[in-house]
Amino acid sequence: MSIPFRHAAYFAPAFNSQAWDLGSQWLGRCARDLTLLEQPKFEKISSELFENLTRTPRLYGWHATLKAPFELNLNLSPAELRAAFKQLAHNTVASFHLPLKLVELGDFLALVPSQPSPDLQKFAERCVRELHSFALPLSESELQRRTRADLTDRQKELLGEWAYPFVMEQFQFHLTLSGSLQHIEQQVKEDLKTAAQTWFAPLLEDGLLIDSVTWFTQDQKNGNFRWVERFEFGK
Repeated sequence: MSIPFRHAAYFAPAFNSQAWDLGSQWLGRCARDLTLLEQPKFEKISSELFENLTRTPRLYGWHATLKAPFELNLNLSPAELRAAFKQLAHNTVASFHLPLKLVELGDFLALVPSQPSPDLQKFAERCVRELHSFALPLSESELQRRTRADLTDRQKELLGEWAYPFVMEQFQFHLTLSGSLQHIEQQVKEDLKTAAQTWFAPLLEDGLLIDSVTWFTQDQKNGNFRWVERFEFGK
């Protein structure tokens, strides 16, 4: 079996749960079953436009990033990475509830926490720290490529240290619902928000239970990410 191109630590709701099904159907792909799904239909958004607006997050699958995708260190194996995921989850005893709200985050639509969560921040930081040794260090050219002009000095510092700028106190938990809306008409944005408010009403009402970390891989460059294994806290 070939070694995947990249690995990632995501939060993903339990398979076949309402939270998993709602997000996977919205994106049109189940990252665990590796199947395409029929997307919901909305009166004011054509199926073709909706498919286009969700194309980018469809590649990654329904998730929230805890440790951004990374290539595996050449000195380590997927079996060792799996053991690290298992240990990370085992050492996280208590699950916690996360209320959600719908926002336009940057230039895309997402579900984010509706209030600060110290438990979430601590767990995300642990994911970054405890899995960092498994990541192949970025080359100088790749580091330069990722150093965007809009990053703050602190984000550039974090990029250099952790290979990703949005970690530690810069971390923002989000479940992505769309690709870039930068050049989308305002009315389409509003229609998409209305559709999301309706479709994700159960999650906006009940929130999420953060009770696990899920190992995802991208088997080949530019390919779809897939669910490998979900590790529940305390097990």
